[in-house]
Amino acid sequence: MASLNSKLIEEFFTGATITGQLADSSIYKYRDSIRKFLTVVDNKFIGDLDCHDFDAFILKMRAAGATGSRIRNVISAVKALVSYLQKERLIAPTLDLEKIKKPKIERKEVAYLSGEEIILLFRAVRKDIEDGIMIRKVRMMALLMVMLQTAARLGEALSIKKTDVDRINMEIPIIGKGRKPRCLYISEDTLLWIDKYLSLRSDHNEYLFVTLNGKSKWKQTDVGRSFRRYRNQSGITKPFVLHTLRHTAATQLALKGVPMNEIQKILGHSRLETTIKYYIGAVEKDLAKKVMQDEHYRFIPKEMAGDV
Repeated sequence: MASLNSKLIEEFFTGATITGQLADSSIYKYRDSIRKFLTVVDNKFIGDLDCHDFDAFILKMRAAGATGSRIRNVISAVKALVSYLQKERLIAPTLDLEKIKKPKIERKEVAYLSGEEIILLFRAVRKDIEDGIMIRKVRMMALLMVMLQTAARLGEALSIKKTDVDRINMEIPIIGKGRKPRCLYISEDTLLWIDKYLSLRSDHNEYLFVTLNGKSKWKQTDVGRSFRRYRNQSGITKPFVLHTLRHTAATQLALKGVPMNEIQKILGHSRLETTIKYYIGAVEKDLAKKVMQDEHYRFIPKEMAGDV
């Protein structure tokens, strides 16, 4: 049964690759999610799955401490698999995908860097560059500028080719998550660091961000190691990762009053509700904080707040 499941799963990923339904990074995540689900349901044949299997999966994952978000992601991957196999008539359409339950997602505050923390991060990189210009240092500065200013995902930034950079219109066309095309909009400052980095390169690789020897595209795992070095040197105490830069860009735009529908376009979200769900909370919290710190709204007499 396991070998038959494996064959059907590969059929799904082959089809998704041909049609462009899933990016390479998404295929990796979907494969992990499907493997997790089938392990929990004892590798039951995909064509025999029913709603009770999904209910049992949720209960087991909850008992193991999994978050609602993690469980929903796994179920979404399995539903995409089953939907494809049903449409291709590789399994019978006995499972009604609409009846599958999903747990609620626990609402969490989106982590982002404040203006002061952004300065600390860039100051750490600038200080390293001032100690001696090296290609790896300038490469990191160029990447951080691109990601923070455009709200690009790391995979999107690493997919940029040198010829993609439109210096006239100050934009970079990309194919984002879900194979959706959109543009990253850059500033003169960002372009300055891109050109500084390119001026230090002597290779002919087509990609914008490459390994130090220029033989291949810069890999996400290698970027993470370099980034963590500067994160530790920055002195920022809150935990954050490279993807936090995307949240930072969106949140800072929201705090500055940019409409949510515009932020939606910048991020490449298909639905406005997704943008609002992630970033409206930060705006509301910031506004509430300003109100409570405003003397105009003070309702406890100052003489009552003194020392006793």
